[in-house]
Amino acid sequence: MKASISIFLVLFTLVATLSACSGSSFGSNIDERILGTWEFSDIKFRPNGDVFSVDYTKGFNGSTVTFKEGGILEAYDKDLDTIATGYWYIDFYEEYNEDSETNSKVYYLAGTLDIPELSIFTDLYWDDLTVSSKKLRATEDKNNGSYTYKMVR
Repeated sequence: MKASISIFLVLFTLVATLSACSGSSFGSNIDERILGTWEFSDIKFRPNGDVFSVDYTKGFNGSTVTFKEGGILEAYDKDLDTIATGYWYIDFYEEYNEDSETNSKVYYLAGTLDIPELSIFTDLYWDDLTVSSKKLRATEDKNNGSYTYKMVR
């Protein structure tokens, strides 16, 4: 009887451990967490030299970006009712903090988008990329300022 109870406890512990691992390992790295469709929730543009940002969120309402495996990118523009296609990848660079004398990884997304019917081809470079299971945040520097993107699933 004691042997069967011991086996039951070992099996129970094993099942509980494996269940916990599979739940926490979903999207364990940023390349896995970004996969799927994201909707724009908050878009701000801050012109160079300005303290205040301009809110562009309404212009992006209903538009989505889908990151697929293999680096395939699809962006749906609700206003134009068109899908742009392209490619994406995520990389990082090390940033040194002099105060704490530590290095930290800063992730960025690079890619391309192509809308042939509008003859538009553009490069993407989203810096300071953070991705959780439900939220994505990134910044994009342009010649005249910077955009801050916040997206949700």
